[in-house]
Amino acid sequence: MTRLLGSLLLASSALTGSPARASGDPARPADAVVLEFPGATTGPPARTCAEDRARSDAAKRGAEYVAPPPIDVPQKPPRVTQPDPDYAAMKQLVLSGTNLTLAQLPGAEPENLPLQPIEGDADTLATIAAVMQKAAAGERVRLSFYGASHTSADWWTGEVRRVLQDRHGDLGHGFVFPAALYKGYRGQDINLCRTDAWTSEWVGKRSGRDDGFFGPGGASLSSSDPEDFGWIQTTNTNPHGRRITHLEIFSLAHPGGGGMKITVDDQEPVIVETKHEEVSLLRHKVIVPEGPHRIELRPTGTGELRLLGVSAEREGPGVLVDAIGIRGREARTWLDWDDRLFGPGLAALDPDLVVLAYGTNEANDLNYDVERYEADLAGVLEKLHGAVPGAACLLVGPSDRGKKLGRDVYAIWDRTRPFAEAQRKVALAHGCGFWDWQQATGGEGSMVAWSLLKPRMGAKDLIHFSAAGYRWSGRQLVEALDTVAAGQP
Repeated sequence: MTRLLGSLLLASSALTGSPARASGDPARPADAVVLEFPGATTGPPARTCAEDRARSDAAKRGAEYVAPPPIDVPQKPPRVTQPDPDYAAMKQLVLSGTNLTLAQLPGAEPENLPLQPIEGDADTLATIAAVMQKAAAGERVRLSFYGASHTSADWWTGEVRRVLQDRHGDLGHGFVFPAALYKGYRGQDINLCRTDAWTSEWVGKRSGRDDGFFGPGGASLSSSDPEDFGWIQTTNTNPHGRRITHLEIFSLAHPGGGGMKITVDDQEPVIVETKHEEVSLLRHKVIVPEGPHRIELRPTGTGELRLLGVSAEREGPGVLVDAIGIRGREARTWLDWDDRLFGPGLAALDPDLVVLAYGTNEANDLNYDVERYEADLAGVLEKLHGAVPGAACLLVGPSDRGKKLGRDVYAIWDRTRPFAEAQRKVALAHGCGFWDWQQATGGEGSMVAWSLLKPRMGAKDLIHFSAAGYRWSGRQLVEALDTVAAGQP
């Protein structure tokens, strides 16, 4: 099937948590084991990530680490950049040898797009509004975002975090994996470092264990090698994420578990055990003096350490925004996450608002029909409500998608729209709001326009956004949340 947009050819491309109970009552998390480090007052050590990795590599080879000599790096001259082309001139771009200009494409002028509202019935919108009003009243608020690559990159969620923390207070980065799940995994306003030998697993990963033993992040990292480490550190120069007061560590208790060595800055490490007769969720709360810190986690070598994530936080009023994304994943992977771990883990995070930003990968799967998607998504929302029944929820629809077919000839993905409509339907039926990301950027065909703008707002793959496009999307979502809050008594 081929469609025409104006004169532009647009061809459709082709410690122990209780299990969640059937009644839907939430799975309550066990109390966390508290570990205090009152002497951690000097801040993170001076060692860099590269140095720590080199020391670990040397130890694995049985060699002694030798620090490289200092190198006098000459200063590069400042880069001279050319100004961006005049935006009015860009409107004269002709596509496919026709008279269709960039200005005629949907979303070609992002600054003139109307605000896409959050949809939902009165009760749903009131619940979402209450979250924003709670933050404005000086209370502690947590927003937990789940999704695929859009969320994993933490660009648009990072912008949401920065805007809300500037307004209400910086409570830290929130949930993150201390050892990157894969190359490119990152967090905004948090520093991460790891050795390479960790095994990362999630539902659908090739060669992964199909056991579903995942906590609130839907993935795990495991190692038995005492030379492996993963650490997180507060930011040094960024205005956000520079101080924490505690860190919550989630790990798996299981029969093959080993010790976990926890080191804060240059303090003496503490070793805790993860070996247990039954599979369950372990939580350790590391309390530190408020300030900058580095927290390192290592196996002791007595068994497998399986990390399920950490949350870096600060006490006080303000906002936490979790970016919990795994690239390539779909919402239905939730259905394979073990309830003994996920339910108590999400309840421990205790989010005020849970945002599910899936749909792009579902729409890309030609073997996945809309009816099955609706049933799976309904099951996911039931699982969500069972774990945190008091939390507000919001579904974010898939963004627009395109494909370049030839010189100035592009395609749009026809399946995006029906999958967004399915989300709208399921959200309304399960008391969740819905925000249509595709419509927010201008509708079908807008990703083509955004990839042609200067500066670019869409990525060259016509699936993802540029950093600027993600930041714009984050600000638009915050404005939509503000609008809901302003419209409620």
